[in-house]
Amino acid sequence: MRFFKSVSLAAVLSAAGAVDVLAQVPPLVFTAPAPEPARSGIAIYASPVIDERGLALWSGTSADIGVGVDVVGRQWTVRSITSMTMLPVDGYSRPTFQQVELLRPVRATASTFVAVGGGIRQEWDGTQVLIGRALAGANVAGGRLQGSFVLERSGSSAVRRDAADMVTTVGWSRRAGDRIAFGVEGIGQDLEGFWDAAEAEGGAKLLVGPSVHVRSKRGHWTATATAGPVLRSISAPTADRGRQYGVFASASWLPSRK
Repeated sequence: MRFFKSVSLAAVLSAAGAVDVLAQVPPLVFTAPAPEPARSGIAIYASPVIDERGLALWSGTSADIGVGVDVVGRQWTVRSITSMTMLPVDGYSRPTFQQVELLRPVRATASTFVAVGGGIRQEWDGTQVLIGRALAGANVAGGRLQGSFVLERSGSSAVRRDAADMVTTVGWSRRAGDRIAFGVEGIGQDLEGFWDAAEAEGGAKLLVGPSVHVRSKRGHWTATATAGPVLRSISAPTADRGRQYGVFASASWLPSRK
């Protein structure tokens, strides 16, 4: 059994222009940030994206990460994600997936935030996946607790899939100064596989481990990493049962506007 089954790295260079950095809350690897409503006009954020695809990357069923752009208004957010990996299909290069979602805040205070929404993902083989998402964040124990629940339902596919897949993520982080934060983060996929042996996609998977976030003095670059054991349910293939390890990291850089 390999000590680290996979290492996933996402990085993005963000053009200056109208792009800002979400510097108030340390970003998590698996949980999409609950976007703060723009105070006036429209704000645009660019970032690398692993999110709920983390365990698919770890298991090898997906080999791509994404670059996301959030367009944020006062009462809505549009999230667009495009794979960084291109595949030749019918003589053209196509991203392995493209995804768009619309989120709307249902509660936004100084200490808590809740948003719900959904969208669609188009995969390279033509499979369309409907996505429902709920995001939440709250100030807890001197840090920030964030979590998400994602429900995916795919259309016709060349491979067997569950009627619906559920991915749950949660993370807590606390700043230890202006440039570093520590915490813990977890992601669970197809958790029904822990009690349902008929789960179709290789059983349940659960990763929980410590996380660290660092940023430059002026916030021009940020990096986040988490690592921990991945537990598999008894319905997983025999060779994959038990405990293995995964490491995930993401980084972004925003050039100075000067």
